[in-house]
Amino acid sequence: MNITLDLRPALGEQSINKLKDTIARLGPNDGLTLVLDAADAHEADRLTEELRMHGFDYYAKGAAGKAYSIIAERQLLQ
Repeated sequence: MNITLDLRPALGEQSINKLKDTIARLGPNDGLTLVLDAADAHEADRLTEELRMHGFDYYAKGAAGKAYSIIAERQLLQ
């Protein structure tokens, strides 16, 4: 299952807490899509660091200057 977490209109501590709460509820095969304003893309480091700390791989995707998405999936253990 993929969960979409809309963090617009602005990033802040509340966004980080929302991400942490969502990660805690995800199953091992669940994916996560974070949506933020394109203007906040430069502030995504805190989000991606949180994803890395919880074992997620991710990639970013822009949408014509309006939205910025981070698509994340758990890393598979080998």
